[in-house]
Amino acid sequence: MTLLALLVALWAVKESYVPDYFANCQWGVSYLRAVQRLPFLGALHPALGYGFYIIPPVLLAWFLGHDQARWFVSFIEALLAVILFCACLDYRKIEASLTPFLKRWRNREWQASYEHGSQYFDYGRMVSPNELINQTITQYWVRINQALFAPLFWFAFFGLAGLVLYVFTSLLTRTVTGEDQKDPPAWKKIGSEFLYSLDGVPARAIALTIAVLCFKGNAVAVAFRRFRATDREAEVVLKLAVKMGLEFQDLPLEDEALASEGARRIHAVQDLRSNVFIFWLVVIAVITIVA
Repeated sequence: MTLLALLVALWAVKESYVPDYFANCQWGVSYLRAVQRLPFLGALHPALGYGFYIIPPVLLAWFLGHDQARWFVSFIEALLAVILFCACLDYRKIEASLTPFLKRWRNREWQASYEHGSQYFDYGRMVSPNELINQTITQYWVRINQALFAPLFWFAFFGLAGLVLYVFTSLLTRTVTGEDQKDPPAWKKIGSEFLYSLDGVPARAIALTIAVLCFKGNAVAVAFRRFRATDREAEVVLKLAVKMGLEFQDLPLEDEALASEGARRIHAVQDLRSNVFIFWLVVIAVITIVA
């Protein structure tokens, strides 16, 4: 059911057959708002508040995943997995966002490239063209991890419960209201911090995959390296693993050469993403057949 649910969801997303209600996770937003309206939630410890939000759907998913005696329970589990995947597999939008970015980049319109990229990636502030392309590559992998690999990882290892845990936790980082975004409740902050760990573990799995595909032993060291608690684990791991796997050197200083090299690197990381994804699908298919 793992591989089947994933393939159905990927086909639905690719063909744009997913209604906005499911694609934008509006059902999840409704659940989040219902939880936020509970009067006693603010009086609880932040960890308990996050637990009260996340435990009910995770327990329900765990029950469905462990009750395989009846065929309709397995069918419901697969259907819910497809719905959850359709709510988080938006990696194609990330891929599409790079097309106009590359067009501006090739024309050496650095400011326009920055303004377009900042709509999708967290640059923070205007940087030099060299740093801009490096940040774009890093942020591209961070977003791809969130929109493809992390949901797949937690579903493959922990079933529907793992997918529910990731999707509902990532939902806490989405904007519900402007006021809530400026000053989110403490329990939402706890969930957002926990999301860094949920992103970090699959990022290390990606680093190991890059090491296998590119035959780079130093990427293995990145996958097992310890980082400071203040570091965003997924961002650091992916940045180093991609740089080592593709052997990126210093960027040229001339504008024309920089534009050409930057476009080449963007295409290289897109090809690497496809290879990593195919590798994961093959591994899941083999495990499914053997099991």
